[in-house]
Amino acid sequence: MEGINNYGRKEKIDNEKKRTRKKRRIIIKSIVLAVLFICAAVAGNRAAALRWGLHSSFKLIKHDTTPIIQNVDREVLNNGAEFITSDDVINILLVGADKRESWSDTGRSDSCMIATIDLKNKKLKLVSLMRDMYIDIPGRGTHKFNWAYSYGGVELLYKTILQHFGIKVDGYVVVDFSAFKKVVNTLGGVDIELTDEEHEILMKRYHRTSVLDLKPGKNKMNGTQALAYCRLRQDVRADFGRTDRQRYVIEQVLKKMKKKPVSKWYDVLNAVMPEVTTDLSEEEIIEYMTDVIFLGTTTIDQMRIPIDGSFKELKGTPDGDVLDVDIKENKEALKDFIFSGDVKKKEEK
Repeated sequence: MEGINNYGRKEKIDNEKKRTRKKRRIIIKSIVLAVLFICAAVAGNRAAALRWGLHSSFKLIKHDTTPIIQNVDREVLNNGAEFITSDDVINILLVGADKRESWSDTGRSDSCMIATIDLKNKKLKLVSLMRDMYIDIPGRGTHKFNWAYSYGGVELLYKTILQHFGIKVDGYVVVDFSAFKKVVNTLGGVDIELTDEEHEILMKRYHRTSVLDLKPGKNKMNGTQALAYCRLRQDVRADFGRTDRQRYVIEQVLKKMKKKPVSKWYDVLNAVMPEVTTDLSEEEIIEYMTDVIFLGTTTIDQMRIPIDGSFKELKGTPDGDVLDVDIKENKEALKDFIFSGDVKKKEEK
């Protein structure tokens, strides 16, 4: 009888322990849900605040309502070419234009990049397309790649990219280099590491500007200094080093931006927006910026086209010294980098 009573008491105690553990699990779940809800609310409020601030800043942008990207997509497909796209990958064509009032053309495409938001793999990616690639520009013959923008603006530039590399973009952004300086200055400068060689070249090329205040090693650069650093191409790596430096500075700017309060974002937006031309709508810009926020990373995976071993230098062409590029090899490398081996789908006519 005593054994039975002891067993009953033991069972009762075990049941009490189970109920206690269950209550604790419920409490823990409630706390976790509450924390997640608060995090979501904070993130949502940040996005909402960004939306409100961007609404006024967006009015400063030069907005292109011409369906340039769609028209080029249609033309290329009708000509029998194919391109690759994915619902999880957003590609934006970035053009850094060196536009000066004395020029009658569109301006020079001093830098051309494809920025990628990879939603599936939660990555940011940036590809530089080197301006000295010697390739066929539709309707213009064989020239340096950066002349595509001078000859026909974004339309011809994108057509050249799509024809050779088969990468579809979802929109474009053209930024004058004066905007770059404004962004860096508004952020209070960016930290850049200078090699001895880079420092020596900058000292020789600039004589009366704040560039002279730089030193080898780590520097907090203002807009003028950072732009001079981005445009440096006189070292042994020439334009290869230049494109690397451009991507490096963009990553440093992004890292500093993400540490700033939303109020500082507005200052940056208001500084840069008058220098921007884009075909992206206000809603698209907000959506993409929100995507970047929720990715939760400041790391940018970087690439340069042409890749190593896929080109040879040609000297003395009508366009000067150029890069003779293996288009097929670079096309495959670019697709693999942007889509990270995910299932790719071909657009149908």
